[in-house]
Amino acid sequence: MTKEYRCTRNALYTHDCLGHDDITARQGYYIVADIEEEAWQKMATRFPEEVKDGFTVQQWESFDVKVVEVTRDEDGRILE
Repeated sequence: MTKEYRCTRNALYTHDCLGHDDITARQGYYIVADIEEEAWQKMATRFPEEVKDGFTVQQWESFDVKVVEVTRDEDGRILE
């Protein structure tokens, strides 16, 4: 059964940003795979120059998101 994994690159970012030294602030890649090792291999294919530093792979539980537009009047009250 396929699962979704959130994968993060462990190598230091080369540009100045929050994720430069803090991997928790980094963008995740969402990979569909049967097992964790397969997700890791897909990341290795995408970023072969970073295999030495590795990747963090965590099973991800997706969820439904509902996006709604909120409009307000000139006094800041929400309009229905």
